[in-house]
Amino acid sequence: MQFFSDIPSLVKEIVEEKGYVVLPNLITPEEAKIARERLLQLANQERQTGELVIQGAKERLYGLIYKGKIFRQLVQHPQILALIQAILGEDIILGGFSAHILHPQGERMGIHVDYPYWAMTSPYAPYPILEIQVIWLVEDFTEENGAPLFVPSSHKLATKPNLQQFEQTAQKITGKAGSAIISHGLCWHDTSVNLTDNPRVSILGNYTPQYIHPLENHSFAYQAEVLEQATPQLKHLLRHSWRSSQEQIFDMDFKMSE
Repeated sequence: MQFFSDIPSLVKEIVEEKGYVVLPNLITPEEAKIARERLLQLANQERQTGELVIQGAKERLYGLIYKGKIFRQLVQHPQILALIQAILGEDIILGGFSAHILHPQGERMGIHVDYPYWAMTSPYAPYPILEIQVIWLVEDFTEENGAPLFVPSSHKLATKPNLQQFEQTAQKITGKAGSAIISHGLCWHDTSVNLTDNPRVSILGNYTPQYIHPLENHSFAYQAEVLEQATPQLKHLLRHSWRSSQEQIFDMDFKMSE
């Protein structure tokens, strides 16, 4: 797999250069279509039951791990995790994994950095890096349908966004269905306005070191049978490592220097 030989250059691009990369063809267009259609179906169901989180023309769906095999595949995609682990270390956990539906004329989300940085006081410590975000494109992101805006190299400033600077320097990131945008948590970004007649759908993954409290509650929509059949990797991401009462009291693996 050619991707793995590119990891050092991708890490450098995220950590030392622009602060983000776009990785194409991680899943097929058919798989992306399955994910998109499932999300729109779920949104219709949860809109009727009042479970859907609605913010004007923007909607969020949570608990995706328990709502489809395709989502469990995406959250632990091996190429994505290999890149994130190269930046954050092997003991990463899942901070959040949700879907964002931007309906026609949906306004911008608001310029921001990612969790946990937005819950902290600026300026931020540049190291250690506390979060990597993954935006899954389950459809084409175009100039017109609300593709995200990023300010290249803004993560190096390690501050909350400067609104004027953002408007002057932000670039719109487009790509094909099946791609993913992987970005440093300190990179300034926002959604753009959806100028089309169709909803624009994406999936947002938040990955952090194990010492960061997760952004989302992974017990939401909990299904025991899903976790019983989950891979060791997924259990680790969700902090479901099923420890024995006879194991050591510490919940983390300590790596002491000699």
